[in-house]
Amino acid sequence: MKMSQKDFRDTFLNNIIDFLWRQWSAIGVLGEARAKESWVIDPEALLVLTLDIGRYEPRLFDEVMDWLVTNGYWIDIQRLRGILRESTDETCRLMGAVSEFLSSQGLERKWNNLAKLCYKNIPKEREPLFKLRYIEKHIEGIAGIPVDERFLKYKLFRTLLTPSKKSREVIPTAESNIRFMLRALFGVGSRAECVLYLLTHDAGHPSEVAKAIGLSVRGTQDALIDLSKSGLVLTRIKGKRKIEYWLSQERWWEFLSKGSYGEIKRPVWLDWIALFEALSKVWAVLLEIGKTKSEYIKSSKLRDAMEIVGNEFAQSGIDIPPIPGRGVRPENYEKAFREFIIRVFGVEE
Repeated sequence: MKMSQKDFRDTFLNNIIDFLWRQWSAIGVLGEARAKESWVIDPEALLVLTLDIGRYEPRLFDEVMDWLVTNGYWIDIQRLRGILRESTDETCRLMGAVSEFLSSQGLERKWNNLAKLCYKNIPKEREPLFKLRYIEKHIEGIAGIPVDERFLKYKLFRTLLTPSKKSREVIPTAESNIRFMLRALFGVGSRAECVLYLLTHDAGHPSEVAKAIGLSVRGTQDALIDLSKSGLVLTRIKGKRKIEYWLSQERWWEFLSKGSYGEIKRPVWLDWIALFEALSKVWAVLLEIGKTKSEYIKSSKLRDAMEIVGNEFAQSGIDIPPIPGRGVRPENYEKAFREFIIRVFGVEE
């Protein structure tokens, strides 16, 4: 039996929302993480995807705002700005409203400049922040319930947001939270990101590392040079006088985990910036193809978006089913896509 277009979108949206809940719960958002993640969590990339998808899950959106009030000092604003440069104006506007909210919570120094940076291309007409599952018409409020002016500045309508401050502080010793441990050791910035990359890769050239961690080549190179002066981050020549950096993973992991290297369950590196960008594109495609009846156009657009998702997971070494390939007929692609999403992200409706 063929799925309706709505069921098809719901399959993706429900699984991604649950996936986001699990990720945020692992770093302190109110809720119960049902399983430990096997990969390194990336809070900046996670936040950017949540801004878009969270518009369909108000509770998730607001719990993440609460987490930011408690744990926002862990966020790397430079990385966040880099990710936003590759994002849509809509995502940037959402981040501006969130930054405006956080500035009002006594966090002006960290978030005020980002709020100003994101205040661009603001539409003339306001729209609801939260969407009713593909229906953008929304009752704008109930008499007597105040509107949140911080979001309204960015033409996003919602009721007043008051953080509950129930989010837990991040536990940096958890395997998937190694990024936070390194930020506690080295400070939020390029040094922590460079060490994390070298802990999860054999070695890296500055340009290669910079692309993966989402920071500038110059800043990354300067950080690697400074780290190498410690004698604990090493250099070697590869190819035509190309310098790459590396470290003794055994010694570093034993130091960080206080355990035997052979017994340590090391988390997997994933390029969450690229992966979450791909998932955002898949969602945009799902909304777009709802307007066409051509099975060929639908499957073609989905294949292009899903190829990026599949490649990112495949490069990580994580065991996932193969993405629906070119051999799948257009009329069968929706079913194959649905099965892939359920198997990768783990929850069926």
